[in-house]
Amino acid sequence: MSDRLLPPGLTGDLDVLAFAETELAAGRPAALITIVSLDGPFSRPLGAQLAVSDDKRFAGSISGGCLEQALTEEAQIAMKEGANRTLRYGTGSPYLDVQLPCGGGIDLYVDVHVDREVLQRAIALGRARHSFSLLFDPASTRSSLRLEEQTVQAKPGEFVRRFDPKLRIVLAGRGWEIVAMSQLAQTADVELVVASQEPATLEFCRPYADQLIQLTVPRAAPKLPLDAHTAVACLFHEHEWEAPLLLDALRSPAFYVGALGSRQTQQRRVETLRELGAGPDDIARLKGPIGLFTSQDPRSLAVSALAEIVKVRTAATTSTGGATP
Repeated sequence: MSDRLLPPGLTGDLDVLAFAETELAAGRPAALITIVSLDGPFSRPLGAQLAVSDDKRFAGSISGGCLEQALTEEAQIAMKEGANRTLRYGTGSPYLDVQLPCGGGIDLYVDVHVDREVLQRAIALGRARHSFSLLFDPASTRSSLRLEEQTVQAKPGEFVRRFDPKLRIVLAGRGWEIVAMSQLAQTADVELVVASQEPATLEFCRPYADQLIQLTVPRAAPKLPLDAHTAVACLFHEHEWEAPLLLDALRSPAFYVGALGSRQTQQRRVETLRELGAGPDDIARLKGPIGLFTSQDPRSLAVSALAEIVKVRTAATTSTGGATP
C-alpha cells in the first residue's frame, strides 16, 4: 500500500518517533513531548506524544488542538536553551492564558536531547511488530531515554511509555462488504491483509491493502499473519470457505475473530466448527453476527464491524495499560 500524507495530528505512534528521527538524521534539533501525568479527564491518554522540529512543524497529538501551539512554542525555547523540562497546564499551572476545556491538570515532559539510536531501534522494532517500552526520568534536564524490549520494573521516578504493534485486520471473503471495510480500515491507519477467492475483490481492495492473499481451495486454508494484535473478520457469502480459516484464527493469538451472517447462519457455523474439532473455548471466542449494530448495506456493515474491533482492542489495551509513571 502506498504511503499516505496524513495531517500531523493523525499520525500514528511510530510516525511521531520517525518524525523526530528524520529531523535528527538531517542534523536538525527535535523535541519529543510526552504526557507524564493527568489530573482529571483529558482528551488524550497518559503517554501520548508530540514530536516538534525547530521550525515549529510537528507530528502527533497531545490534545484536540488547545495545547499544540503552546507546546511548539515551549519546544522552541527548550531547544534553544538545550535543557529538558516539565510543563504544567490546567490546575496549578503558571500559564493562565492556556485553558483546558476538560478541566483538571496535565504535566508534560519536553526532551530535547533524544538519542537518535534509541529512536532507530524503537522504530525498527515497531515496524517488525514487536512490543517495546521507552523509559525516562521526567526530572532529568538531560535525556535519560532508554529502550527495553521486555517488560521491566521502572526505576523510582521513571516513566514508562509502552508501544504495541499497530492494529492489523485480516479480512477474508468476497464482495462489496470486504471492499467497503478495506476502504474504512485505511482511514483508521491499520495494517490490512485481504484474502479472497475472487480476483475482482482482490483488485478492488488493492489500493487499500498492505497484503493480498489469493484463496484457492475451500478446505485448504493458507497461513495467515496472525498475532495478538490482529483481528480476523470473515465476510464470506459462500460459507464453505470460512470454517478452516475461522478454526485456525480461533486457535491463534488473534484478539478478535468474527464472521458475517445472520443468527441462523451463526448457529450453523458453530455446528460446522464443532464437527472440525473446535472446543468450547474456541467457540466462545467467535463473534457473530459481526458488528456492534445491525446493518443492511456494505458501508454500515464496515462501520459496525470496525467499531466492534476497535472496542475490543481498546478494552484490552486499557486493561493492560499503555503507560505507567
